[in-house]
Amino acid sequence: MSRFHVRAQDQPVIDQGDAGNAAWMAAGGDPRDRGRMVELVSEQLVGSQRLMVGLAWLGPGEVHLLHHHPHADEWYYVVRGSARFRVGDEVVRGTPGSTLWIPASVPHGIHNDDPDETVEFLWGFDKPRLDAVGIVWDE
Repeated sequence: MSRFHVRAQDQPVIDQGDAGNAAWMAAGGDPRDRGRMVELVSEQLVGSQRLMVGLAWLGPGEVHLLHHHPHADEWYYVVRGSARFRVGDEVVRGTPGSTLWIPASVPHGIHNDDPDETVEFLWGFDKPRLDAVGIVWDE
């Protein structure tokens, strides 16, 4: 496998609410949080020094808790499904093709209020590792 080619299905899935995942909890995870994610581009995977990209899923009714990142800007791009995205004081319906920009330190969260469909979205940071991003839970 090339260090320039990564397949999502080949990467370990992180369950964001898994209190038993010591590495994720040490990176700032919270067992109250929900969703699953995989890293696609990071320092660890491909040697990136400036960014990190991943893919995430929230099932029906799941909530990615309100939080912020003091050291990094973040973005989301909705691939499929829909959900309510909160960024600062704004709440928007993210649907396929929606892009959301989240500057550093701005609280944000996601609620998949669709009773039937999983929301799938890409995410990224302007830092190469989660431990460089910082995460502060705001609820």
